[in-house]
Amino acid sequence: MMENTSRHLYVFFIVWNLLLQSPRLDAADPTRFASVIDKWVTQDRTNPPPKGLTLFIGSSSIKKWKSLNQDFPKTTILNRGFGGSWTADLLHYMDRIVLPYKPSRIVIYCGENDIAHGEAIGVPLANCKIFVERVRKVLPGTRLYYIPMKPNPKRWNLWPQYQNGNKLIQEYCKKEDIFFVGNIPKRMLGEDGKPLPGIFAKDQLHLNTNGYKIWAEEIRNAFKADSRKP
Repeated sequence: MMENTSRHLYVFFIVWNLLLQSPRLDAADPTRFASVIDKWVTQDRTNPPPKGLTLFIGSSSIKKWKSLNQDFPKTTILNRGFGGSWTADLLHYMDRIVLPYKPSRIVIYCGENDIAHGEAIGVPLANCKIFVERVRKVLPGTRLYYIPMKPNPKRWNLWPQYQNGNKLIQEYCKKEDIFFVGNIPKRMLGEDGKPLPGIFAKDQLHLNTNGYKIWAEEIRNAFKADSRKP
């Protein structure tokens, strides 16, 4: 009897451990962004964005990029960042604020909030795959660029998890011909391996003007490098 009980407990703990390690694809309730998304959709009906634009989408690091149009003066840019979003939120709303625009390029920054709220490091990759598959099915000619999860002082304790999550996504990007803008995190770290001072806002989480200069330069380089592909 004791032997059977021990075996059942052993199986239970193995299954429970697997469940804890498995990626969850459900984020917090995505309807928390409904009013923001509805506002954009209404604006788009009144003033439709031009086809073939470059779409920047993701969480607050995209939303707060106020100099985006100035940083890419020769490119038609549309910013659809909504603060606090998780990768599952991008999936939930992509039929409304991604696919209808028929962008020539999509630049994605998301995943940091997933891990900060306890998701497994595989969740950003799992949702990134779904996002890419849907884009490729509907918009096969659209080029994709992924900005890695950034190091920052406020969430420095999570940097090892962000690095592991970035590695998973980088490997996927190599296989799927997606441009992984891998120099961005490297340039955000000093010689001591810690976040550079002077590139973050007061909250030590988001970027200031100097931080966005790094992002803009590396993404412009990515566009140039990608345009030379046969």
